[in-house]
Amino acid sequence: MGWLGMLTARLLPIRFSSLSERHLPATSLLLLALCALPGTLPAQAQQSNDFVRFHLRDRYLIVVDAKVNETGPFKFLVDTGTTRTVIDPDLARKLQAPAIGKVSLTGILHQRQDELVRIESVRLGGVSLSELGVVVDNLGRQKALAPGIRGVLGEDFLSRFDIFINYKERWLRFGGPVPAGERCRFETIGQFRGSPTTNRVLIWTDFMDAGGARVLLQLDTGARVPELFPASHEPLSPPRWSGVMAVSDGADEVMIDSNTSIKIGSTVVRGLDVVQSRRSLTFDAQGLLPAAIFKTIYISHSGGFVVLNPGE
Repeated sequence: MGWLGMLTARLLPIRFSSLSERHLPATSLLLLALCALPGTLPAQAQQSNDFVRFHLRDRYLIVVDAKVNETGPFKFLVDTGTTRTVIDPDLARKLQAPAIGKVSLTGILHQRQDELVRIESVRLGGVSLSELGVVVDNLGRQKALAPGIRGVLGEDFLSRFDIFINYKERWLRFGGPVPAGERCRFETIGQFRGSPTTNRVLIWTDFMDAGGARVLLQLDTGARVPELFPASHEPLSPPRWSGVMAVSDGADEVMIDSNTSIKIGSTVVRGLDVVQSRRSLTFDAQGLLPAAIFKTIYISHSGGFVVLNPGE
């Protein structure tokens, strides 16, 4: 495959149905299943214990001001569900970022080639990463949900740091002491069509209303509600879900189970709407776990664990 290896993405369209807007599934903005890339740029991280304020859009999307090549700031989404950082074409031209190759993006309905460019640095507060290869994409759906953004900070950037997210007070902290609380392990490598995927935050999650069925979900700051992909539905069928089920119409038909409870370690979250997609999908996780269902969350990339709702 050459040094670029293989890059695939799930670009989710906005789904329309007869359900109320409350029930429309707002799934991950951009999920990139990245297979190991030999010869990737040797990015260098600069650590800090800074607090970074963010804007919270629609109660789940984290928007921050970041500098790229020491210019800006530009508005970026923070998305743990995206394995590679993405910028829009206008920003790539403004930065005169040199092209270093092409990547294959595979969406639900299409497959296309996008450009990969090199940027000198990305700085967010007091933390930075240098010599980073980023994808160039028009980010149409992402900009519809978060107008004004110029890119998405993915796990290739975020995984270099331990991150505390406080949704209530709307700040991020990079580094600093590990908060008290139960440490729940996550996996950083998945499998996609027989090849390894990297830069993942995959967490085993128990669905208490489906007989305690355990599924592997991607922790995703770009997801609004939990979502299960078709491959994970079978073990959740018996016994029946205890919540109310709604079914949408159209090609992107989904089922929505309300008042659902999940458990990760000893942490239980109740009263969730869970989307079950009916479209056939192939992915390295069985679904999405929105980070925003927790008031606070600490992600230790260096230790491979999360602390959910630390301090409570």
